Amino acid sequence: MSDESHDWIVFQRIRFANPIDGNGKPLPGPQKAEAWRFYPASPPGENGARTSVSDEWGGFGLYATRSDAEEVFQNPDKHLPFLGDAVETYHALVLPFAHRGEVNWRGDVRSNATIAVSASDPGGPLVVFTSAGYDNPGPDDVPRIGKFLKEVDNVQAYYATLPGNLRRAVYSGVPVDGHDGMTVSLWKDDKAMLAAAYKPGHHRTQMDYHRDVGHFDRSSFSRARIISSKGTWDGTDPVLEMS
Repeated sequence: MSDESHDWIVFQRIRFANPIDGNGKPLPGPQKAEAWRFYPASPPGENGARTSVSDEWGGFGLYATRSDAEEVFQNPDKHLPFLGDAVETYHALVLPFAHRGEVNWRGDVRSNATIAVSASDPGGPLVVFTSAGYDNPGPDDVPRIGKFLKEVDNVQAYYATLPGNLRRAVYSGVPVDGHDGMTVSLWKDDKAMLAAAYKPGHHRTQMDYHRDVGHFDRSSFSRARIISSKGTWDGTDPVLEMS
C-alpha cells in the first residue's frame, strides 16, 4: 500500500486560557493540509443555536501523505500559530479506514469521497468522527435543527456514562467557516463503540427518529486508528487508558 493511496488525519484538541469567538473567524491551519476543519465546542445559546464561543476547540487537517501529516503532528507549534495561547493541547496522527456519507469538509458536499481511506484496518485505538448538515436551511428548519442540537448533547451525555467511551466532543463548524461540524469520540475498543451506537440506547433512539422523521439532510461517519498521540485531553492522554 503506497503512502499516496489514502489520506491521513492529524486531530488537534486545544483548550485556551480564555474563550474565543469563532463566528466568521476560523483559526488558521497548516498550509500542508488539503482541508482544515477546526471549530469551537460551544454550548447552545438562548435561541437554541450554538454560540461558537468556547475555550475548547478541536478538529483536524486532511493530508495526502504520511510525511506531510507527520511533519504537522511532530511540530504543531510551527504550523499552528495560536498554540501560544493554549493551556492544554492534544495531538493525534490518525489513519482513516472507513468513511461513508455526505459531508461538506472540502468546500463542497461529496458522497463517500471526502476522505480516502486505507485499504486495510491497521488495528489500534479507535476514534470516530461523525457529521450532519442541511441543504439551504430556512426558517422552517429552525425547530428541527434546534431539536437535533439538543439531542446531540444528550447523546454525548449518554456516551459519558459508558465505560467504553473515553472522550467525546462536539465541534460546530457552520458559524465559523460555513462547513459542516463534527462529533469526535474515542473508544476503549470497537465492541464498545458498536454497542453504544447501534444497540438500544440514546444514540440508537435518535437514529430511529431520524429514519422516521428526519433530524438533518445529510450525514457521515468516519472510523480511524490513532497511530501516535501526544499531549493531554482533560489531564491525560486517552490512548493510555485504552490498554
